[in-house]
Amino acid sequence: MTKIGWIVAVILALLVAGAGAAAYFTMNNQAAPVAETPTEESVEENTAPSQDATASVEVTAGAQTTTTVTYTDAGFSPAKVFIQNGNAVQFVNNSTRTMWVGVDDHPGHTKYDGTSTKEHCASGKNLNGSFDQCVASAPGTTYTFTFTKSGTFGYHNHTASKDVGSVVVE
Repeated sequence: MTKIGWIVAVILALLVAGAGAAAYFTMNNQAAPVAETPTEESVEENTAPSQDATASVEVTAGAQTTTTVTYTDAGFSPAKVFIQNGNAVQFVNNSTRTMWVGVDDHPGHTKYDGTSTKEHCASGKNLNGSFDQCVASAPGTTYTFTFTKSGTFGYHNHTASKDVGSVVVE
């Protein structure tokens, strides 16, 4: 090998060794990744009922849970909810029309406790705690009912009886 060949070989060896050393020190001297801590700006709060017609929101207050059902021009959503006895369902009217939630059958509303609309809705007020809103409510309003009986209770919008749903109380 000539003198120039040896010089080229030594330079190449030094370059390879230097690159390896640089890579080694670069990898070992990097700071450990720091987990991001949420800042006040990055924390989102969800305090309002969902406007998504397919969502059900559960709000817990003490031992009672309230499940939200949204009523839109397309009907009730979710159409079927499962709750524990003693918990409530809040019906939110996000439609462009009135809502009157009443237990089946239409128009009598007798399936929850055996009383009819005529018996438990005197003067537009629910007299005995039957699952019946007893009055049509405007868009933007809510109706909340706490279930104290177990079973499956079909319901409908009394002012648009084709719009139906059910609550399963376990």
